[in-house]
Amino acid sequence: MQFLIDVTLVLFYLFAFLLVCAWCWRFWKMYINQKWLNKYQKDCILLEIKLPRDIFKSPLAMEVALSALLQNSGVGTWYDRNVKGQMLNFFSLEIASLEGVIHFYIRTHKKFRSLIEANLYAQYPGIEIIEADDYTSRIRYHHLSKDVDMWGNMYPLSKTWTPRDKNGNTYKKDGGDYTMKADYLPLKTYVDYGLDKDPKEEFKTDPITPLLEFFGSLSKDEYGWFQILVQDDSKHNGKVLPKTYLNEESHEHMSLADMANARKKQIRTAAVLKKGDPVYDDYGNPKTKDIKDADGKIIGSEPITYNFDKPKEVSKGEVSLTQEEKDEIEQINRKLSKPIVRTIIRLIYIAKKDVVKGQYIPTTLAIMRHFNNSGNTPGNAFSLSTVDNYDFPWQNTFGKRVPWRKEEMFEAFVEREGFFPHAGPRDSLDKWEDIFFWEHGGKARKRFRMLYESIFHPFDHPHAEVSCLNLEELATLWHFPGAVAGTPTLPRIDSAKGVAPVNLPQ
Repeated sequence: MQFLIDVTLVLFYLFAFLLVCAWCWRFWKMYINQKWLNKYQKDCILLEIKLPRDIFKSPLAMEVALSALLQNSGVGTWYDRNVKGQMLNFFSLEIASLEGVIHFYIRTHKKFRSLIEANLYAQYPGIEIIEADDYTSRIRYHHLSKDVDMWGNMYPLSKTWTPRDKNGNTYKKDGGDYTMKADYLPLKTYVDYGLDKDPKEEFKTDPITPLLEFFGSLSKDEYGWFQILVQDDSKHNGKVLPKTYLNEESHEHMSLADMANARKKQIRTAAVLKKGDPVYDDYGNPKTKDIKDADGKIIGSEPITYNFDKPKEVSKGEVSLTQEEKDEIEQINRKLSKPIVRTIIRLIYIAKKDVVKGQYIPTTLAIMRHFNNSGNTPGNAFSLSTVDNYDFPWQNTFGKRVPWRKEEMFEAFVEREGFFPHAGPRDSLDKWEDIFFWEHGGKARKRFRMLYESIFHPFDHPHAEVSCLNLEELATLWHFPGAVAGTPTLPRIDSAKGVAPVNLPQ
């Protein structure tokens, strides 16, 4: 009996030691990462790009310019990540309507300013880039706001796929097949709209113009903000940083390339043969062998089965692939042919309550449909994550849940927050917090949630809900329009300012 007590105590002490270690590590990472992030955010600046009257270049020019955002330095060693607390650089591409006047912005750390300016000026010599004040300070939203209302959406990619294990079986969850995001499929880009061929302005169909027209229609005390947070994906390779996607059933981290290769392998696999599976002839009939008695007399037959030590995949020939399967493989290869970035996309409409227009809510829900691949073409599309994401009235407990979701999205937009969460979503806890913290500020609630997660879930590692796009897709979503965008409240300048030539006579 004493032996069992001693073993129990040893196991208890070991568990307590591991728990204390997990707590220490979680709080250390939280502290050192937040310290780095505060300094990084403090050193960020907002650059406004003023457009010339004529822009004749296609979004390909923006695709080249945005390659400057592929910055992955500073996290190469464990010392950088775990002692200095450094994290990957990120940027924000923004379009803002300030009472109907449209502005283009890039938010960046000041050390990248000259690089971004050089890339933009190289492709668009007529633009002017200036440092601007943060436009989000013009209006504020709080869950107790009486005079301000807002609506906001996030736009993650919607297509999914069903991964399979090494035996060719699908993973199961909640009684059905488990699915993951199929971000390896591309959106409809400027190439699909023919903008890569530089057509004349009167023949252009630019998918960004509906957003600009909506922003241009806003009036006094109304604001529309569009934001794309951007981070290079190359360091999320499983060696430096965890891979972007997680298979929750197999607990396997996967990169976009991993998922794409797995999906292409699925398409090209006719069957997975396992030990005990029947063998079929060329006509699809099961093969059998005779059963003989001790005298050699045939007394029956039994099916012939495979006797592999490991499952064996049988591949389809190229001629066996359907046209839809060939198209999907081609689309996957197209997506992966260009550099990949991690993105978070948000749109906010905010206004004084006496002028807010509810009819703009359907506009924000539909504004990104022009980038969706539809029909029979294999491709991706945007889904919606709104601030009012409740199916039934009683889910919005005491009317306090939606205002909190609005404030959380507003603060995430203002702080350009998204890639580094310390706490994952927990709907049941949210419901309780929405009521308990109603009279308190959002910062108090965030501190509570971080402490709660660190103490009660120290081994959890929350992941940001991101979508992976390539530079072609990114340039389609954020680029400088030509004259095809005739929005009158999109300011244009006559010429860019520049310094005097250095070879002028003295």
